[in-house]
Amino acid sequence: MLKNPQLGQPFVSKKQFSKREREERQKRILTIFAVVTIALVVVVLGYGYYQEYLVKPAQPVALVNGKGISTRDYQAMVQYQRFQYSSTIANLQAQLSLLDPTVEEQQFLVQYYQQQVQSLQSQASSVPSQTLENMIDDELIRQEAAKRGIQVTADELQKDIEQQFGYESNPPTPTPTPITATAQITITPQPTEVPMTQDQFTKNYGDYVVLVRKNAGLSEAAFRRVFESSLYRTRLQEALAKEVSTSAEQVHARHILVATEDEAKKVADRLKAGEDFAALAKELSTDTSNKDTGGDLGWFGRGQMVAEFEDAVFALQPGQTSDPVKTSYGYHIINLIERDANRPLDESALEQKRSSALDDWLTVQRQSEAVVRKWSSDKVPPAITSSTS
Repeated sequence: MLKNPQLGQPFVSKKQFSKREREERQKRILTIFAVVTIALVVVVLGYGYYQEYLVKPAQPVALVNGKGISTRDYQAMVQYQRFQYSSTIANLQAQLSLLDPTVEEQQFLVQYYQQQVQSLQSQASSVPSQTLENMIDDELIRQEAAKRGIQVTADELQKDIEQQFGYESNPPTPTPTPITATAQITITPQPTEVPMTQDQFTKNYGDYVVLVRKNAGLSEAAFRRVFESSLYRTRLQEALAKEVSTSAEQVHARHILVATEDEAKKVADRLKAGEDFAALAKELSTDTSNKDTGGDLGWFGRGQMVAEFEDAVFALQPGQTSDPVKTSYGYHIINLIERDANRPLDESALEQKRSSALDDWLTVQRQSEAVVRKWSSDKVPPAITSSTS
């Protein structure tokens, strides 16, 4: 290579300079391409993370009057319910393992525990769908409570949690039983159960919160909200029960219950031929609770009979008799004696309506336009292996 005589440096030909420039340009292009590629990978990964951990968890599984129930909250509650079921089943199985099915005195308990375990296992399989409905109910209740000015204070919530854990911050003072001089004590006194202390409650509560977070990913705030929702449910139930009408449309009817449709048709034919309804009820009805009174069911309102029976009897006019009506009990021939559009409810019927006031209200609300379900099976979280420690 020649040197530049003036600078003492190697002389670069035009061809070499062009080659070097081309190589530098290629390096710059490769560098830019690498940077762009890395940036694209970062963007794709970032977008995937954003979608998976921010967007998807925030998407609603349901809307209640426009307020969303997030996938994140739903999944945490599903895991919590699974943990509750698995813990209860494990406890029952532990008790079952202590029993001997060959011992006659223990066979009833063995059968009882086995049935309980099977029932809970069956219920656990419906946790994803049932959790969604429970969360919708809770939101409906909270919104209605807010409209009515119903509140649950922090102190009320804390007291309820303490009681659920078996702690009484202000236990009632036991009233001593007076003993007379002539009284003969024949019962050996049992040791008094030592009440839970505040320190014990704090430890038990803290340990359980850690356990729930570990096994269900449920925060303490969400755990406390479970208790709060229960209190709101109780308060709204009380409010709705007070509003239940003390009177309702009722009917006074009687019936003849038989096993098959052919038997029911024969009863209907005999009634059409002029035979007495009460006499046929005494002769043929399989409903032993009223056959001896001519099948008289007394007065009752809607919601007290199975749906098929109710639909048939309320469609009748006084004096009319139905065609055979099939229910899960068999086949009925129903005769309507009288009806009253606004008859006072008896104490039993009134108490039944009051106790079902919240459920009746929820039944209507769940099917209203206020509730929009956006659930899909891909929103169900995979099960977490539970641990009791």
